[in-house]
Amino acid sequence: MPPKTAPTARVIDQTIRKNLTRLQKPGVLTVRPGFEISNNQLTGKAAIVATVHTKTSGLPKADLLPTSVNRIPVDVREATPYQRLRAHDPAAAALAQAYGRPENKEPIWPYERSMPDGKLLSDPQSMTHAQLATLTAQRPAAQQALEAKQKKQQINYVPASAPLVPITTTTTLTAHVSPDAGLVTLKKFLAATKDSLVIGMYDFTSGTILKEFEDVLGGAKTLQMVLDNPAPNPTRDQTDTQTVQALNQSLGRSAKITRALNREDVFASAWMFPFAYHIKVIVRDNSVLWLSSGNLNNSNQPDLSSPPRTEDRDWHVIIEDAGLAKTFAAFLNQDFASALKHQAAQPADLMMAVQDANAKLALETNPPAPLSLAKVKTTPVPAKVFSNIEVSITPLLTPDTLPGDPSQGQYLSNILKLIGSATNRLFIQLQYIEASNGTGGYETLLSAIADRVNAGVDVRLIESLEFGEKWAEKMKSEGVDLTANISLQPNVHNKGFVVDSKIAVVSSQNFSPAGILENRDAGVILENEAVAGYFEQIFLSDWNQKAKPFAPKSAVAKVKQKSGVKKVKRPLKTAKAVRPRK
Repeated sequence: MPPKTAPTARVIDQTIRKNLTRLQKPGVLTVRPGFEISNNQLTGKAAIVATVHTKTSGLPKADLLPTSVNRIPVDVREATPYQRLRAHDPAAAALAQAYGRPENKEPIWPYERSMPDGKLLSDPQSMTHAQLATLTAQRPAAQQALEAKQKKQQINYVPASAPLVPITTTTTLTAHVSPDAGLVTLKKFLAATKDSLVIGMYDFTSGTILKEFEDVLGGAKTLQMVLDNPAPNPTRDQTDTQTVQALNQSLGRSAKITRALNREDVFASAWMFPFAYHIKVIVRDNSVLWLSSGNLNNSNQPDLSSPPRTEDRDWHVIIEDAGLAKTFAAFLNQDFASALKHQAAQPADLMMAVQDANAKLALETNPPAPLSLAKVKTTPVPAKVFSNIEVSITPLLTPDTLPGDPSQGQYLSNILKLIGSATNRLFIQLQYIEASNGTGGYETLLSAIADRVNAGVDVRLIESLEFGEKWAEKMKSEGVDLTANISLQPNVHNKGFVVDSKIAVVSSQNFSPAGILENRDAGVILENEAVAGYFEQIFLSDWNQKAKPFAPKSAVAKVKQKSGVKKVKRPLKTAKAVRPRK
């Protein structure tokens, strides 16, 4: 007999509705169709996913969820902080999401149902919507903060006049990564400042780096910075606002700081960028470029002598080329000029409403569960200085377009070309890869990676365990499915590539529709085998020692796909059922 096909999401939802009483257990927040994940790995089985407030052992038998319903496994998941907050305070949850970080965005599951009422989360008659309406009516400042984001004026993005074209140069380039050598190398870079720093930054909450700025700058030296205002980083020493206040006080007129024209920034009265001013670029003395996937915070630039609770994997590069530095400075200068016209002082009650929502979200956070990998002692990789090397460099900026063709995104066009050129190896390490919805430029990006898989290229994708798993599961239900090539690694913030051991990409662009097209982000394509080899060695060390396959070979079918087919792997029914996590 031919194997039975896996039940569709619609069929699983029908099963859920017919068996709601079996799933209405204490602590269950939502139920939905999905795919079973055991020990951070996809088993390949369609499942009922039950989100619980806290996973607890030793529950009374009457409070236990069934291990399966109508032969469909029940996979019990502990809720995210947002899911916990939404269950008892949907108004604060909505505000925290509206002004939250891109990585904290939650996938939308069409058949997800709130419990215990069993109604779709999207249903206006659900208990979640009813409670949201009640709470927002009781909190006018929260309602006004939500409305302020929707009413904020969008203005046209203004690019710089500098051309975003590839250059070939002989230069000195310093490659380095976090947590190994990020902070110590950044300090050396800052200490060499003679005249000025021009900066575009998403997050600046490290007290160590703030002190370095105060020590290095001053006198005739100047600081110009465009800074976003994201939700507080869990490892912060101070908020971004406190950073701005400290720099203004210590540097006086030498500091010129504006807040980014991000729709979610309460300090901007208009917006160019819908979700984030996500760039991480410093131009020193108009002649040297520091570009990174990491922010000026403790997790992205950890102090190894006093490490924070989270030390992220990030890649950084310093390029001593005046022409390239001036190109990036031109865009940062234009961002500053645009932002300066639209600075705003938000009413204190609206700012407090956002801060209160973020504080409530933080209280719902549990430490992440450790990934079950053998502990391997590794020696920190030092920075490597490549002196007088010839390298071809392509600057990458979003939301800019190709010169002479405003219909083509400059980042997306260059990255598609780069991915398509891979003949042997394509290694990509990202904080997360959002699932595609089947249309648009983002679908094209994931399809290009799928084409390389189908062409026999060694494609390896590393995502953050903390942020990548939810989107990797989503890939199984819609869009381009790359789960067979994904491994999950704790504490990844990187957005880097290595192609055919010859080309490296260091950038801040996450793989999401906004990240590749709309937000302010920056990167460089570096065509030099020695530089690519440095980053490839670190990628392979992460792949072999720190990352774990999301979909083991037993859970996916190795089926050759016809040219043009976008879904590259499909679930394979396993011979032995895997017991859901409790």
